Amino acid sequence: MESIGSRIKMIRKHYGLTQTELGELLGIQYSGVSKFERDVVIPTEAALKLICSTYHINYMWLTEGRGDMMQEETADDMIDRMMAGESLLARQIMKAFARLPREEWERLRDIIDAVQRDGPP
Repeated sequence: MESIGSRIKMIRKHYGLTQTELGELLGIQYSGVSKFERDVVIPTEAALKLICSTYHINYMWLTEGRGDMMQEETADDMIDRMMAGESLLARQIMKAFARLPREEWERLRDIIDAVQRDGPP
């Protein structure tokens, strides 16, 4: 059975990262990543969660080898990733738009058309 270290190495190779690059994300030297990969040192919970959230890795796969490597990315995850650095309000607005049913998009388009044609109410 694969170890956490071998799964960390799989993630790193999957994303084409060097040990130095992964170490920069985790705030450690490349030698620390090497120790993780060789199961000399067990990564902290914070390091494991950071790897999972950054690379959309299934936490259960990383820690226990169960399930698929990749975690399915939700619309909210995608918006957070694409709008990194934007305000919380901007991200909340985009998430709300992403949840609108198609008929609401049609109503929204009508409102935007009216504002562009007539100016704000």
